[in-house]
Amino acid sequence: MPVYDKKSLCDNLFTQMIYRIVFCVISALGCVLSLGYFTNVYGTDAFTVSHNFWQYYTNLSNYFCFGVGVAVCASTVKRVKRGETRGNNTCARTLKFCGVVMIMVTFFVYITLLGEVGKPNFWNSLGNLCYHVAAPLLFIADFIIFDEHKTLGWLAPLKTFVLPLAYVAYIMIYGAICRAADLNFEYPYFFLNADKLGYGGVAVWVLILLAVFTAAGYLLFLYDKLVKVDGKWKLDFRSTQLI
Repeated sequence: MPVYDKKSLCDNLFTQMIYRIVFCVISALGCVLSLGYFTNVYGTDAFTVSHNFWQYYTNLSNYFCFGVGVAVCASTVKRVKRGETRGNNTCARTLKFCGVVMIMVTFFVYITLLGEVGKPNFWNSLGNLCYHVAAPLLFIADFIIFDEHKTLGWLAPLKTFVLPLAYVAYIMIYGAICRAADLNFEYPYFFLNADKLGYGGVAVWVLILLAVFTAAGYLLFLYDKLVKVDGKWKLDFRSTQLI
C-alpha cells in the first residue's frame, strides 16, 4: 500500500478519491430524488414519481455532472490502486470544465431567481439541498481545489455554450410540437415560456443567461491563471496542455 503524507492535500490522490466518492454518493442521491421518489403527496400516504423530470435544466445538468464525476472518480481509484500518490485529474477535463460552468449557473440562477431561500421548504427538502446546493458546490470545489490549473485556453469558456443552447432548442421544439398537437405542456422555467414571452422575449433571456455563462466561464478562466510568485498573487496567461 502506498504511504500518504500530508504535505499537500491538493495533489494527494487518496484525498481526491475519498472526496470524489462522497460527491458521487450525494450526486447519485440527488439524481434519484430529482425523479420524484420519496416525495410525499401532501394529505395522502401516496408517493409520486415526476413525469417531467427530464425537462428541467437543473436535473439535466446534475445528471451530466454525475456522469463526469463517476468517470473522474473511477480514474482516480484506478490511479490509487496502481500505487500513484500524487497528481491531478487527467480524465474528461474538457467535459468536467463544461460541467463546472453548467452546474455553477444552475446553483446561482436557482439561488437568485427561482429558489425561495428564505422559506423553510427550501431547507427542509433533501432533494433540493442535494441537487441545488450540495452537489453543485462539491463539483465546483473539486475543480477549484484538485484540478491542474494554467490549462484553460482563451476559448474554453465558450465551449460551455453548446449544451445549454441545445437544451433551449430542445425545449422550444418540444413545446412547439406539443402546441401543434394540442397537448398540455408547461414550460419548465418562466424565462423559457414562449407562450407568455414570445420567442423574442425568450431570446432576450437566453442572451442574458449566456452572459451569465460567459461571466462564470471567464471567472474560472482567471482563477486558472492565478499564481503565487514571491508571496504575491498575479495572473499568468501562459498556458500548458490547453483544454
